[in-house]
Amino acid sequence: MMERNFTVVGHPVVRLEAKEKLTGRAVYTDDMTLPGMVYAAVVRSPYARTVVSRIDLSSAESVPGYVGALLPDDVPGTLYNCSGNPPSALLLKDEKILTKEPKCAGDRILCIAAETPEACREACDRVVVEYLPQSPFFTIDEALKKDVEPLQPHLSKDNVIWEREVKEGDTGEGFKQSDIVIEGSFFIPPMQHTAIEPTVCICDFSDGRELTIWSNSQTVFQERRIISELVGIPESRIRIVKPAVGGGFGARQQLHSQPVAALLSRKLKRPVKIVNNREEELTSTVVRHGAAAGVRLGAMNDGSMTVFYADYKLNTGPYTTHGPTVLCAGARKFQYAVPHYFFDGRCVLTNHATAGAFRGYGNMQLAFAREVMIDRLALRLGIDPVELRLKNHVAVGGHFPGSEQSVTSCEIKECVRLCLEKREEIDAAEGVTDDGEITQAWGVAFACHGSGPSSKEGLSSAVVNVNSDGSVELLVGSADIGQGSETMLSQIAAETLGIPLAEVSITAADTKITPYDTETFGSSQTFICGTAVRRACLDVYESLKKLLSELSGEMVSLCDRSFFIGKEKLDFRAAVKLAMFHQRGGVIIGRGCYKADACPNPFSVCMVKAEYHRSINAVRLLHLIEAVDVGTPINPLTVEGQIEGGAAQGVGYTLTEQIEINNIAKKPLSTDLLHYKIPLASDLPRIHALIADGYEPVGPCGAKSVGELSTVPIAPAIVNAVSRASGREINRLPLCEEFLVLPNVTE
Repeated sequence: MMERNFTVVGHPVVRLEAKEKLTGRAVYTDDMTLPGMVYAAVVRSPYARTVVSRIDLSSAESVPGYVGALLPDDVPGTLYNCSGNPPSALLLKDEKILTKEPKCAGDRILCIAAETPEACREACDRVVVEYLPQSPFFTIDEALKKDVEPLQPHLSKDNVIWEREVKEGDTGEGFKQSDIVIEGSFFIPPMQHTAIEPTVCICDFSDGRELTIWSNSQTVFQERRIISELVGIPESRIRIVKPAVGGGFGARQQLHSQPVAALLSRKLKRPVKIVNNREEELTSTVVRHGAAAGVRLGAMNDGSMTVFYADYKLNTGPYTTHGPTVLCAGARKFQYAVPHYFFDGRCVLTNHATAGAFRGYGNMQLAFAREVMIDRLALRLGIDPVELRLKNHVAVGGHFPGSEQSVTSCEIKECVRLCLEKREEIDAAEGVTDDGEITQAWGVAFACHGSGPSSKEGLSSAVVNVNSDGSVELLVGSADIGQGSETMLSQIAAETLGIPLAEVSITAADTKITPYDTETFGSSQTFICGTAVRRACLDVYESLKKLLSELSGEMVSLCDRSFFIGKEKLDFRAAVKLAMFHQRGGVIIGRGCYKADACPNPFSVCMVKAEYHRSINAVRLLHLIEAVDVGTPINPLTVEGQIEGGAAQGVGYTLTEQIEINNIAKKPLSTDLLHYKIPLASDLPRIHALIADGYEPVGPCGAKSVGELSTVPIAPAIVNAVSRASGREINRLPLCEEFLVLPNVTE
């Protein structure tokens, strides 16, 4: 039965940490200091591809406050994969802690420590490193030329590091049967995360036995496992703690400076802090995979889509990191019921910035190409683009092409209804201009994602300690990186136990005291960790019921979160008090674990109103409507915030964000926020966040995910609007390459 009458879940709640962040009391990693701590910085390669021939520290050592250095010869030469994912054959090992053979600009060569940040940076500037530069290649086409040597020869004879094919039906037959076949080639550039907080860690390995790390991490348990292998101590002697985090978006789903800081701490016998500056953030962390997508789409004259083929290549930079898993994830996100489907994907190594996990994991790039192509099909057939999508959309009980998982809930029609209502309201108030100089038009795109990794590798656990007054302590391994998951999980606990939200406190993402979690990625917090929390709370009820039965000698029944001992009715607080203070009483601890056996898909519809100015070849975004089907919205305020944040990120992705390459220096030019242009408030259209009335039968309290979903349809919806307004086909991002982008005009 669908439980819909919630008292805590589904109601807007101000996030638990909001006051701390608003007043500046929230503690981030860079706010922390330890006794005897030194400051460190990494000396990085200025070249995209080179060999280090000599390192001279003599001038650096003369800087007042210089403490020491960590060189390539001081660290294990073990190859590893920095991805914070569970062990998998897809995680190819090809990276070193420090290297004398940098393969991208910003590659780590050595690390310097000093008593102050200023002395540290001065010492880094004085290090003399001699290089033997080599010829780099940045594009997929360059990497695939026959005469180009492989960047990782121990893994592949060429620069195709991974291939993935997903088939259903017979695409050759599908194209023969089609009344119309269209095709297009698309280019999607890499994108930087640009979280407000820079990448930072503090490592204390000063005794050489116990290692403690504080970092803005999404994957503390996976990082503990990898670091254990790198430094050669068991996981039981490593503790990783996540303080408050100023945004992640996937950038914190891989190791960064932790192994360097840990080994330097052991060498110096002092705690070490490393904080990236903004240039390092932009060039030396990870980016979204750039992509090239060739798409062919076949359909009948009535709009029935018959076949879809994608030739899909990802630019993963010089290291594999998440490349194969991103590639595989992209193959599983086609939400239209075509009988013939073929995904032909390749992951390609280049000397571009290293690519890794990013919000919309594997979905953003191909969804852009697909939704633009569907719009072109609608124009060719003279069919409304919304109706064409609805006609072909998967329904409950169906499945995505190439996937065996059935769709268990889908409110895509309700999303459409909400968007159309808002669109009509906007047009009734403003009209739609087409006066020869300015043409306004609406664009649409559909999207889906998953609730956890599409490989269903998510695993979460939770522990609920019950206090004698009926309040509870909730322990989870999941990391809140700014998305509000701790509030949401606390709501699920309060709802399940039937207690006020104020009586739930939560501790999260500390490998010493919280239970295991595969961690914060794949939009897994609501569905996977939320299910573990609900199971732990139900375990509390069962344990309490059993104990009360033993104490009373009577059968105890449970109804509507109340316990009945004979005719006596006890609420949760009274039952806990009786159980714990009885002469033969005991402590109540609930535990829950969930290994994902499903990955229910959330859905969204985005509509964008844009205008084109002919005389100056300019575009402006006016309105962006997004309606999401996330089942039960655990906290509607958080869902709306995720929609707005995802929309803003999608606007930047579409309009202005790109990593420019200096073709003379042969390295990235976008090293600051003047060159890398993220959107300002004035660049954003008016955003209308809408939530469909839905329920996911296999989700905790009927919930699905939203975090990654919200950003997926933005780019194609914008491009479809601009294309209709300008009359041009658009095949690449960002739009600032082809149009002047005007800021939005607000009152």
